Amino acid sequence: MDINSQFTYKITLSYKGTHYYGWQYQAEHAETIENEVNKVVASISKHRDYKVTGASRTDAGVHASGQVLKVVLPREIAPDILTMGMNSKLPSDIRVIKCEFIHADFNANVDSKYKEYHYYFTIDDNENAAFFDSIYAYPEELDLQKIEEACHALIGKHNFKSFCIPGSSPGSLVRNILKCSLEKSNFLTFDVDIYYLKIQGEGFLRYMVRYLMGALWDIGVGKLSLEDFKHSLENGELCGIRTKAPARGLHLINIEY
Repeated sequence: MDINSQFTYKITLSYKGTHYYGWQYQAEHAETIENEVNKVVASISKHRDYKVTGASRTDAGVHASGQVLKVVLPREIAPDILTMGMNSKLPSDIRVIKCEFIHADFNANVDSKYKEYHYYFTIDDNENAAFFDSIYAYPEELDLQKIEEACHALIGKHNFKSFCIPGSSPGSLVRNILKCSLEKSNFLTFDVDIYYLKIQGEGFLRYMVRYLMGALWDIGVGKLSLEDFKHSLENGELCGIRTKAPARGLHLINIEY
């Protein structure tokens, strides 16, 4: 596709993933974020050549406030006009929050320095309908200090073979985690304690953050020892319980370039 670089855009997208089968285009399931974005960009391009590439393939039910897209258009549109045009056509649970021109060889995936995910959960017994689909209720007494120790152990390069689905990556299963911590949220005023796993990494395997969150819960309730957890990170062997946290608590927060 021969399109001048001045018509290449870097777009930051936010979405609520509850009613979608994830980011990636699917012929069998029309309800994906990429499908919705493609329909809108095709309309704006008047169905001439265009291209949409996402930086992260979030799974069904996962949310984002910082997904990044490379969008190439056959005609020049001012970024603010493109933002308004896309938002006028997109469903209300998908929003463009930033748009700017970018050089033509920009690669939304390869060029990223790191990605940051948060997994939000509460240990309150009663789920609040106001945030049911974005914060997971895990009503168990957790040893938060042990979870914090496990978070610290995650920092650095490790083999995450036991924290992903088999065949999720054709290459190395080693990933570099830059930051990892357990935080307490204060962005909601509801009478409930909300915590979140904050994790930054140069890259992630499929379901990796959800398996890590599940392991941290298991550590917090005493079902999985820190020693077994660290052993899995050292050699990729599956040690102890393998729990995958539900999708709805996971949020793609930021992709840094």
